[in-house]
Amino acid sequence: MKNNPSMHASVNMIRPDGDVDLSKEEVERFRTPLCPVCEGPLKPDIIFFGDNVPKERVEKVRKQVSASDAVFVLGSSLTVYSSYRIILQAKEENKEVAVLNIGPTRADDIVDLKISTKCGEILTDLTNTLCT
Repeated sequence: MKNNPSMHASVNMIRPDGDVDLSKEEVERFRTPLCPVCEGPLKPDIIFFGDNVPKERVEKVRKQVSASDAVFVLGSSLTVYSSYRIILQAKEENKEVAVLNIGPTRADDIVDLKISTKCGEILTDLTNTLCT
């Protein structure tokens, strides 16, 4: 808020997915926070579409998949290869894969179970069933 004090009122309009409606003027006046070390744009520790997943993170996920009994995907279309390859690895290792997603996914033809519904509509019941 320090860089963009006029945005304070917009905070109340943020949707659950993080989206917000901004006027053209608000977009043009927006000042991106800068990294105090390199002075480049400050970015959160997430992978944006088009960015590469750090190799250490890829290796960590590969090890976790190998150590798991199965893979359960929640709310992803698996369109991006970095997520789809997790499923490919699991299937190559003969692990079961289940997907819970409202629409089609890239892996629908290779998964063992596909539940087509909103995550919020089933997760509470599923958790209660699996954890009791």
